[in-house]
Amino acid sequence: MLIKNLWRRRTRTLLTALGVAIGVAAVIALTAFGEGMADGFQGVMAASEADLTVGQKDAMMLLFSSVDAEVGSELKQIPGVHAVAGTIVGFVQMTDAPYFVVMGEDPRGFAMARYRLIAGGPITGRYQMLLGHIAARNFGKTVGDTFHLAGSRYRIVGIYETGVSMEDGGGVIGLRDAQSAFEKRDKVTFFAVQVEGADQAEPVRAVIEARWDGLAVTRTGEATRSDEFLDLYRSMGLYIGLFAALIGGLGMMNTTLMSVMERTREIGVFRALGWSRLRVVRMILGESLLLAGLGGLLGIGLGLGLIRLAQTVPAVEPLLADQLSPTFLLQAFGLALILGLVGSLYPAWRAAQLAPIEAMRYEGGAGGGMGRWASWWSRRAITRGPLRALLRRPARTGLTVVGIGLGVGFVVAMMGLVDGMLASFTSLAGAGQADLIAEQAGASDISFSEIDERVAVRLRSRPEVKAVSRILLAFPAVGDVPIFFIFGLDPQEPYIQHYRVREGRLPLRTGEIALGRFGAENLEKGIGDTLRLSGTSYTVVGIYENGSSYEDAGGLMLLKDTQELANKPRKVSLLAIQLEDPARATELAPALEALYPELMITRAEGFTERAQDFQTTRVAFNTLIGLTMVVGGVVMTNAMLMSVFERTQEIGVLRALGWRRRRVIGMVLAESIVLAVFSAGVGSLIGVGLNWSLRFVPAYSSLLTPLYTPWTFVQVLGMAAGLGSLGGLYPAWRAASLQPIEALRYE
Repeated sequence: MLIKNLWRRRTRTLLTALGVAIGVAAVIALTAFGEGMADGFQGVMAASEADLTVGQKDAMMLLFSSVDAEVGSELKQIPGVHAVAGTIVGFVQMTDAPYFVVMGEDPRGFAMARYRLIAGGPITGRYQMLLGHIAARNFGKTVGDTFHLAGSRYRIVGIYETGVSMEDGGGVIGLRDAQSAFEKRDKVTFFAVQVEGADQAEPVRAVIEARWDGLAVTRTGEATRSDEFLDLYRSMGLYIGLFAALIGGLGMMNTTLMSVMERTREIGVFRALGWSRLRVVRMILGESLLLAGLGGLLGIGLGLGLIRLAQTVPAVEPLLADQLSPTFLLQAFGLALILGLVGSLYPAWRAAQLAPIEAMRYEGGAGGGMGRWASWWSRRAITRGPLRALLRRPARTGLTVVGIGLGVGFVVAMMGLVDGMLASFTSLAGAGQADLIAEQAGASDISFSEIDERVAVRLRSRPEVKAVSRILLAFPAVGDVPIFFIFGLDPQEPYIQHYRVREGRLPLRTGEIALGRFGAENLEKGIGDTLRLSGTSYTVVGIYENGSSYEDAGGLMLLKDTQELANKPRKVSLLAIQLEDPARATELAPALEALYPELMITRAEGFTERAQDFQTTRVAFNTLIGLTMVVGGVVMTNAMLMSVFERTQEIGVLRALGWRRRRVIGMVLAESIVLAVFSAGVGSLIGVGLNWSLRFVPAYSSLLTPLYTPWTFVQVLGMAAGLGSLGGLYPAWRAASLQPIEALRYE
């Protein structure tokens, strides 16, 4: 009976299952992305065959660590140490790979065992390279080919695999070559240490931490601060995917509720024949669970297919998890069943409450309450406007509005956060009378940008340049604050002039720090307090508030102190360039970039349009919008199709009274668009509310400051209107195709 009931409405059943399937597929695909990013970064930071990893103390992630290379020789002298291997980790922006990871390893070190060769041989000299098998396939390279990296040419001597997608999508070069390529002479990212016996690990660890106050030691498999940060990636995909799944679940509730309403007389017959309330509930729940199970299986297949499809894109493949565990796929299927169960509870309860006599009096037309002819109210509802027609079924309309509204709300929330982030960084770029901003060319992310200070000296000598401010970003781990920015500036350079002090003053001497208002609140620090970073104590001398969330949630120190903190002597992240004639900014940006190929130079107000990390954010954001709109479109199509089904007789009457197909199509499309636009209004409130709720998480609210503009809501309204038009096309065509005689016979 369950299958027969679902088969009677094949189109609706398929659309409902598809809505659930897309939600489940979103959970699977986005989780694969989150897991891939987290596993990739974790794999890059894992040292093969190492017992201990030695990195910079309090670095937010090991990737941001920087340790003097000479420390390696001293580590080897510690009793109980068997071998030491230094590693450099760099990320390079390639044409087809925005996050191309390059590992710098000692060719003779034990860490090379991590890279299992599947072709060619090991690195034996300078300017040789091992290429991951994913990168080799995506770039069309093999052993003996040349690979251009960071302005140098490397000969590929081997192809390897590690089982970590991000590593297999990158390459390995010699440690000396990496130090030169990434301008990290006499530096490494971290050291991998092997001890002579398992019992030596803790004694060696204690010696290292006692001798070097600025170093941190972790044992293999030990939880670190990096793990907490990487958990954000893992949870990100899951949480976003759940939004899509929830929309599909509301669509299922809508479908199940309409199934109950259109079968009111049938349920009344069952109750009159002796069916108990419990048996009616079991029937409705069984149909819903069967439908959810179908959607779950379809969603698993669709999700795995999306992953395979994404893996054909060279830029995306290294960022995806190689495979998802069977346990997770079972959890995804369980999610579909939970959606089916929860989505059917209210419809099942409603069905069980139907009194046999009243239910049997309910007339046909799929719950239209019409008899053979359209009632006066129904005709007026149709002919006098789409809103009245929608309000005839407030439960169905309400569920559709909430379902689509959740999707729209997610879009509004994301648009607000992304626009807020871009505006914050744009204000940072344009602060201090900066006309141009320079970042390291080819850097995958601002956090990986490193520019030699001598470039600033050369730029200052140019006649068109008025001043150059050096900016260094550091990301120390501080307390329970997830991300803490340190801005290193020179008080004599103009960029610092935009800092607005609320209390105290800005740093003037070494060992001093000023905190942004949010940073001070999150750390519970005030003037005169001490803040300890990477083993060094700094005195809080001021509190500032600039209006930029990233500055106000962080701190300001002298450039020299920040360079010591990050262990990046003579390095900066960005250059803020002030011109003699600001009107020439557009003209001078490409000219200066041609003269300094190591830099990417852009107008300050257009900085976020060229920076790779912001471009990646936009691509990811647009993908999420598209996914949300697809799920919303399925829900909309299903809702309008059910409206057509239940009003078959009404449409037959209108066709018999002379309505043309075009007019019927216009009526259904109008209702669909009105429903979508109304959902956009509800969704906008939901989105603003979601971002407003971030204020209860101070550590994140200080960084995630949304920005809403009239254009934001115009875009949302346009998307909703487009969604309503597309979602109503098939139902409108179906309504227009109804023959008057057949429609009037519909029961």
